[in-house]
Amino acid sequence: MSSPDNASYPSQSCRDCFGKTLTSWLERAGWSHDTPLRWGKAAQFPTVADSTFNRMQRGKIAQPYPVTFIQFGMMNDRLASRNYGLAEDDPLLPRIARQRAIEHDDGRLWTATDFFSHFIGELEPPAWAKEQPLPTLQQAVEASAEAVERFRGTAQALNLPLPEAWESLAAVAAKASATVMPHLSNNELETLRMVLSGWHTWTPEQMHQLRDLDGGLRPLSLLDYWKDTIK
Repeated sequence: MSSPDNASYPSQSCRDCFGKTLTSWLERAGWSHDTPLRWGKAAQFPTVADSTFNRMQRGKIAQPYPVTFIQFGMMNDRLASRNYGLAEDDPLLPRIARQRAIEHDDGRLWTATDFFSHFIGELEPPAWAKEQPLPTLQQAVEASAEAVERFRGTAQALNLPLPEAWESLAAVAAKASATVMPHLSNNELETLRMVLSGWHTWTPEQMHQLRDLDGGLRPLSLLDYWKDTIK
């Protein structure tokens, strides 16, 4: 006779934790739950079905097929090696290239076994997937002021009027390779424009969403990249 503990293994809390990690993984690259499947079909390798991915995000699958974890590991390995399997003009490539593989704190790549271990609660989520404290209002205001200072400093160095400087920055954001610059959505870019114009300061919630995996702010990374590449 099986024990009650075994009957509920893995627990719902473990499944929910795994789902939150998957959701964070998608969000950090602007993916949707069907992106892995679309990538697999385009690059012709087996990957996780969109319905399976979505249900695992919501903790709705108690006993996934073992091949699911193999597919997670395969996708992670391809991301780490940048083996995208897509033509350079494939419209899916920029989105795939934005994603980073999941690694241990010491840099070792997560394998299929690690995904399974996390699913059953034996492996903690990566640090970036854990809930981060909300920035304070003061931190958000200071970050906004720093962005303005960097933007205006670069514009002055280039003798560019601020409207032209913004057009230059927006062009870099639109054209730069996703492998060298963090992605900003259209809404995030519009908010950045208002911040740089002095009409708005980021809220703590907005600043929280703009953090990258290393704790920095994606708009500040964009401003640095723009400064280093614009001539």
